[in-house]
Amino acid sequence: MQKEIRKQQILKRKNFLPSLILTFILFFSLFCIVYFTDPRFSLFVPLFFLNLLIFLFFLFSLIFGNSRRGFLISACFTIFAIFKFFGIGNILNAVLIAGLGIIIEIYATFTKRDN
Repeated sequence: MQKEIRKQQILKRKNFLPSLILTFILFFSLFCIVYFTDPRFSLFVPLFFLNLLIFLFFLFSLIFGNSRRGFLISACFTIFAIFKFFGIGNILNAVLIAGLGIIIEIYATFTKRDN
């Protein structure tokens, strides 16, 4: 009985160190994309935003200890960055995106089923 409880605790434990290493690698690749890549390159923009989304996802997942919240916050930041890229990123859009993220988080929290 004690072994099974310990085994369940080990399975539920997060792998912090591999996530931290991957976060540093993603940060370094984001830095390299910004610093070394020509902006006129056709795949620069999608590659930048995809790398930004994944980097922020790992960063906020490590900070909050929750993958859903990490993805939600990183998606909000990335959507706002895309809006800024197209020239429509202002404080009103930031507030609306943040409000939508908060509403989604509240909805996900209250509709979560206990298994």
